[in-house]
Amino acid sequence: MLNEIKGSSEAPGYTREAISSSLPKPTRRGILRKLLYGGVAGTLSGAVYTFGIEPIWIQIIEKPMPIPGLPKPFDGFRLVQLSDPHFGSEVPYEYLSRCILEANRLNPDLFVVTGDIVQHGQNQWNEAAATLLSSLRARHGVLAVLGNHDWSSYALGRGIAWRADRVADALRAKGIVVLRNEAIHIHRDGADLHIVGLDDYWEDRFEPETAFSHVPPAEPCIALVHQPDAFPELLDTPACWVLAGHTHGGQVNLPWYGPPLLPVRHKQFVAGHYQLSGKNLYINRGLGWLKRVRFNARPEITEFTLRPE
Repeated sequence: MLNEIKGSSEAPGYTREAISSSLPKPTRRGILRKLLYGGVAGTLSGAVYTFGIEPIWIQIIEKPMPIPGLPKPFDGFRLVQLSDPHFGSEVPYEYLSRCILEANRLNPDLFVVTGDIVQHGQNQWNEAAATLLSSLRARHGVLAVLGNHDWSSYALGRGIAWRADRVADALRAKGIVVLRNEAIHIHRDGADLHIVGLDDYWEDRFEPETAFSHVPPAEPCIALVHQPDAFPELLDTPACWVLAGHTHGGQVNLPWYGPPLLPVRHKQFVAGHYQLSGKNLYINRGLGWLKRVRFNARPEITEFTLRPE
């Protein structure tokens, strides 16, 4: 008997056919149910990421900034750009505080903030915004320009000047240099680096001629502006780099399609580095948002290292 069992390929009563026939057969309804459950789980996971994780998942980008004729004392000079914090009821103050801590860890030579300091019309946040931004620490301080939200504007020419003035005044009261069509000159070992800041492109106070009037054309110059649409109008200025924000990278940047909504006239200006006529534009994706949603457009802190070209 033992030999008979050993020589058999299957135990008595447990044939392959019996086992197979005892297993439940998949039904169309069962397959559809599993697909539905999987789809729901995937959708929930995507929503958690898009609304919960990515909007506060800060990315620090390190980028060289080659500048023609850069004097040796500025070789290795590090500039950190922040943009679009949108202080107000939509963006948590605790999150922006963490952004400032992350930025300060970079220990740069200069901080620049390229507009949309406060959310549209929420001037009650001016003081809190200025206080937190004034905690940025850099050897040459903090520079800022204003954006359309600081003007309480969603459209061309519809800004409110006194609201923009109040944002600027609050920042200046905390020691932040606000550039409104003016330049600042950084001196180092007998050499100069010029930083020009322009008022918001949508308003009638955008004045490039005034802003660059005291910048020597042959010396290194970087321009700060909120809206990247201004870039083509700055190609004939001494600025070899223009730093902008405004787009938030589209906030939702779909693969193979791009952002469904982008608040610029030149739709190619989404985020990152662009070159035109030998000049450079960099668009920072910003820290804040209008509504809390980001996909494939993480909030950004950008560290530039100046190098001679």
